[in-house]
Amino acid sequence: MPKTRAAPGIQVAAGRLARSSPLPGEFMEQPTPSSASGAATPRIGDSPVWPALAAFFEGDADLESLERMLLAFATHPHGAGASSAWLLLWNARSGLLEGWRESAPASVFDLARAIAEARRAGPRGAADERLHAWADSAERLEGPLAEAWRGQSMAIGAGSEQPGTPWSSAEQVGVIALRRGARAYGALVCAWPHAVVPQRDREALEWLRATADAAFGAQARAADARRRLRQGAALAELARSSVSSINLAEALHLLARVAAEGAEVRGSAVYRADARGTLKVDVAHGAAVVRDSFARAFVPAAQQCCDSRQPLVGERSDEAPNLPPGIAGETSVWAALPIVAYGRALGALVVHDGPDRHPAAPALERADLEYLATLADHAALLLEHARQVDDARRNEQTRQDQLSRLRELDRLAAVGEMAVRVAQESRNPIASITAFARRAHRELAEDDPRREYLEIVLRESERLDAMLGEQMEYSQLQRPRLEMQSLNAVVQEALQRFSETLVRRRVRLLKRLAPDLPQLLLDAHRIRRVVENIVAYSLESVPLGGRIKIESRRASGYVVVDVAHDGARHAGDLLDQLFVPFSAGNAGGAGVGLGVAQQIVREHGGEVRLRGEGEWGTVFSFTLPISGNEDRRKASDRRSVRGERRRRGDGENPARS
Repeated sequence: MPKTRAAPGIQVAAGRLARSSPLPGEFMEQPTPSSASGAATPRIGDSPVWPALAAFFEGDADLESLERMLLAFATHPHGAGASSAWLLLWNARSGLLEGWRESAPASVFDLARAIAEARRAGPRGAADERLHAWADSAERLEGPLAEAWRGQSMAIGAGSEQPGTPWSSAEQVGVIALRRGARAYGALVCAWPHAVVPQRDREALEWLRATADAAFGAQARAADARRRLRQGAALAELARSSVSSINLAEALHLLARVAAEGAEVRGSAVYRADARGTLKVDVAHGAAVVRDSFARAFVPAAQQCCDSRQPLVGERSDEAPNLPPGIAGETSVWAALPIVAYGRALGALVVHDGPDRHPAAPALERADLEYLATLADHAALLLEHARQVDDARRNEQTRQDQLSRLRELDRLAAVGEMAVRVAQESRNPIASITAFARRAHRELAEDDPRREYLEIVLRESERLDAMLGEQMEYSQLQRPRLEMQSLNAVVQEALQRFSETLVRRRVRLLKRLAPDLPQLLLDAHRIRRVVENIVAYSLESVPLGGRIKIESRRASGYVVVDVAHDGARHAGDLLDQLFVPFSAGNAGGAGVGLGVAQQIVREHGGEVRLRGEGEWGTVFSFTLPISGNEDRRKASDRRSVRGERRRRGDGENPARS
C-alpha cells in the first residue's frame, strides 16, 4: 500500500505527540499550562477556561464540527482573542496546506454558547471564504507557521514572515499544529491586532492545542469504532443473504453495495473471469449516471490484480493502470482485490472514491482493506458455490439424460431380442416355402407362364432368408479371427462377387488401389463382408449406367477405403439412420448390412464415415489403424506359436503311444 506523504520532521514529531497527548477522560485532571508554571488559571469572568473547552468532548462531533469549534474558540474575545483565524488543512494526496478564513463572532458574548452554536451549525456554505488562492507545500513554509508545523507544537511570531498569505499583514500571529491520531491534520493560524500577544491569549491558545489533540484523537477512535460496527453489520447482512433464497446476482449486488458503504467510498464494482481468465464487469455500484463508466475504466486494474493475485491500492488516480483522463480527474483513492477460491482466480473487487474525499482520510485505512479482503473472500465463496451448484445441476441433467438413454437402450435390446427370435422362427417356414416353390418350378414346362411367378417367389424368399440371416449375424457377431492379410486383395475378392451384376446393370467400376499399403492384421472374411455390404448398398442406390468408385490409400497412421457412387444424395437426417439396424432408412437387407459393416470395422479399431463429395452423391469411408494392427500382430504371433506347439504336441502323442 502506498505510504502517505508528509512534510519533513512530521514522523518524529508524531511519535512525540502520541506519547504526550492526553485522553479525553484524562484532560480535566491534567494541570493547566499556567498552573504548571505557577501562574493563575485562565478564567472567563468567574469561571475557568476548561468548562468551555469541555464542550469539544460532548456527544459525537464530526470533523467539520470540531473545525468550527476551534475557529469559534480562537476568535472569541474570551477564548484566544484573535481578530481572525485560518484553519489550514493538510492534503496528503497533493502535499499542500489549504484552508479557509473565519472572523470573530460579534453577536455571542458567552464562550461556551459560541462553541455550542458552532457545534450545531450546518456544513459550510458559500459565505465561508475558502482560501483556494493560497496553498503551499510544507517545504516552503516560513516564520511561525514553519516552526509550529515542523515541531508539531505552538509558535508565535510576525505574520509578515510568510509572504503571500492572508495573515501576512498581521503584526503578530500564533500557530498551532493539529494532528488526528498519528497523522498530520493541519494548522490553526490566529492573528492579533496587538504588537505583543497577551499572556492570557498565549495560554488560551496552548489550551486549545492540547484540547484539539485530544478531541481529534477521540473523534478518530469514535470514527474507527463506528466503521467497525458498520462493517460488522454489513458482513452479517451478507452472511445472512448467502444462506437465503436470493440468487447469485442479488448477492453480488449486495456485496458491491456493502463494499462501498463499509469503506465509505463513492463506488465499487465486482468483476468475474470467463473461461480464458478475461475479466468482465458483473456488478457496478454508485451513482447511476457514472457507475458503469467507472467500472469499465477500472478493468485494467482489476485484471492486473487478478492475474497477480495480489491486492492493488492507490492514494491517487495516476497510480491506477490505464485509467482514462476523464475518470482519473474524478478519482482519488482506490483499491482492487482479487477474488480467489481454492487457488483459482475467479474475479476481482474494486472500490474507488471521488476528489471530494476529506483530506483527513488521504488513503484507505488498514481496517478498510481488511474489510474489503473479507468481502473478496466471501465473494469467492459465493462464486465457487454458484459454480458447484451449476455443475451439480448439469450433472443431474446428464444423469437424467443417461437414465433416459438407458431406458431407451433397454427397450431397443428387448425389441432386438424379440426380432432375433422372430428371425429364427421365420427361417423355417421360409425354407419350406423356398423348397416347395423350387420343386414346383422344376415340374413346370419351360414354356409354362407360371414359371415366371415361381421364379419371383424363389427370388424374394431367398432375399428374405438372406435378410433374416443378416439380422441374426448382426446380433451374434463373434470376436474376429485375425491374420496378416493384404487389404487390397480382400477388396479384389469382394468385388468379384459383383462382376455379373455390374455388367448387367451397365455400372462402370473405377478402382484406384494404392500399391504401398502395409499388410494388416485383420479378419479377411469379415472385412470382405464389409466391402460387399457397402458395395451392395451402393448398387441399390446407383441408377442404370451409373458409376461406382473404390479407392484405397494410406493416411497418416490409417489405411482408408472409399466406396463412392453417383446416385441420388440422401437428406442429412436419412444419412444419420443408414447405420442404425431396422430403422426406416434401412428398409432392405443392404441397410442391415451397413450396420453389420460398421460393427465389424469398430471391432478392428476403425470407424465408418459418410459424406457427399462433388459429383459423387455418397462416399462411404472406413479406416483401419496401422499402429493398432501392429500391436495385435505381436500378440497374435505369440498366440499362434502357442497354438502350433499345442497342435504339434497333440500330433506327437499318438506316435509315442
